[in-house]
Amino acid sequence: MRLRVRRGQSARVQRGFALIALLSLAALFAAFLIASALNFTSAGISNEREDRSMSALRKAKAALIAYAASEQWQLYKTPSTYFQPGALPCPDRDDDGDADCTGPTSFSMIGRVPFKTMGIDDLRDASGERLWYALSHDFRKMQCPSANCTTINSDTLGQLTVTGMAPATQVVAIVFAPGAALDLRAVGGPLQDRIAGHNASTNYLENVTLGDNIHYTFTATGLPTDTSNDRLLVITQADLMAAVEPVVAANIERDVKPLLQEYFGKWGAYPFALQFASPPVLQSAYVGTSTPQTMMGLLPVTNTAAFTWQYATVTQIPGGTGSSTVTSSICSVSLPPPPQTVTCTVNYSGTGSNNDRPNIRLEVFLPNANVAFADTPSSAPVPYDMVNFLMVKGGGGPPPAANPPPYGWWSNFASFVPTLTFVAQAAGGTLTYSGTLQNSDQMNGQATITFSPPAPGYLPRLTNPSSTNPNIVWFLSNQWYRQTYYAMSPGFAPGGVPYGNPAACSPLPATPSCLTVNNLPAPKDNKSAILVFFGRALGSQARPSANPADYLEGQNSTPADLIFEHRAGTPTTINDRVVVVSP
Repeated sequence: MRLRVRRGQSARVQRGFALIALLSLAALFAAFLIASALNFTSAGISNEREDRSMSALRKAKAALIAYAASEQWQLYKTPSTYFQPGALPCPDRDDDGDADCTGPTSFSMIGRVPFKTMGIDDLRDASGERLWYALSHDFRKMQCPSANCTTINSDTLGQLTVTGMAPATQVVAIVFAPGAALDLRAVGGPLQDRIAGHNASTNYLENVTLGDNIHYTFTATGLPTDTSNDRLLVITQADLMAAVEPVVAANIERDVKPLLQEYFGKWGAYPFALQFASPPVLQSAYVGTSTPQTMMGLLPVTNTAAFTWQYATVTQIPGGTGSSTVTSSICSVSLPPPPQTVTCTVNYSGTGSNNDRPNIRLEVFLPNANVAFADTPSSAPVPYDMVNFLMVKGGGGPPPAANPPPYGWWSNFASFVPTLTFVAQAAGGTLTYSGTLQNSDQMNGQATITFSPPAPGYLPRLTNPSSTNPNIVWFLSNQWYRQTYYAMSPGFAPGGVPYGNPAACSPLPATPSCLTVNNLPAPKDNKSAILVFFGRALGSQARPSANPADYLEGQNSTPADLIFEHRAGTPTTINDRVVVVSP
């Protein structure tokens, strides 16, 4: 039997098959769109989480660098300490938000970002975890000055290393977004238990090697995986010092420049410099060089130089009364330690008149006051009845009357009150008393003068801080003196040597020549003294070194020509910063 399909029925069957095909195709396309949307949504969520974590890391890095460069920020929670440019807070070791400088002081540290100590937001990654933070030991902010105080300057290097996708060495600090807890038992690691081991870094961070507890190593991976989901940002020495060095230069101008200005105000000259060599470590080694006379080099910031009086002289000077003449004198100075005693015997003639009173100048010499930041003894007028001067009658005359008045070695008239001055010289410093002796007849032509000259110390800014005269402990304790060059015009050296024209100079090529500093506001060729802050090593510079070119760049690397330049242009070619002392 044959089945016959009518023409209209055949068309309807064909249309049915086509509709089924179209519906199937539509279903497949819808499934594709749904799958694609799900994939896009998953990728978007992943990217959004990555952005949140990286944003938190960038904020933490910026805050840490700002903390290292800000005096007010460092003293926010620890006002009893002192500003230490470049120092970073210790990590938070117990998750209370405060820095914890606990454990061996020689170890690097790892913990959370101490947001309370820093006064910043409680930064968290996309998983809701607080950020973690590793810090090189040498950059720890300690309660300084102390025996455990770190020494931080532009030559201090980090002790952390990052390997993997973004390798880096000598890293100062690292901030981490730890991500969600992982089960690493399948790859030989731990099950990250953040409840039982709440403050253990291994329950938050992967690929960490603490090694000798100083030189930590971390491995940076690409996108998060099932075995490593940490995200990290490093703080390099260049990152840190780019913010810290301008602050150091400003503080050198604020705190160190006045030390030179104060010395000049008291002595009328600047101290000699230490000849440039591979910069010594100990502050005690920074003694100026007077032989040969050194006009540029390193700052003479020693605090151990012994200031000792070595010899004294007596000279008759114009003035006095009558016709008395000093015929001879002999002086001796006792050996250190202070207080030293000066004894001078002066023989002088007279005609028997009560008016035979010669004027004399008694000078005591301090040879090394020009090679350190010595303070001057008081220059106030000396009262004529000053009791630390003892005058003994000489010449075998009659004994003094019973209970004589307390004679000074000068006339006891107010018009003859002696004066004291103290000035810098090429050979050191001179303490000068000028006054009038008692009349020759009363003294039988001889007077023995015994006194203890005041022992000079250091300028207070160097050793004795006060609210009105701050010292430079931040500069000294962190050895920034190893990175500070010092130069003066020869006309402003002690004694004005070698040209014999103290406190004067003219622009090059005059003699004595002023210093010239380019890239600063005009006039630039009239400088009497400057400081040049080296900054960190650039390019192929190798430190420590006895070669100035390993510290100074550009025109500064040839200081003998008395031409210098302030940092300009890219910091990869020159980062020297000039601080003008005067004018």
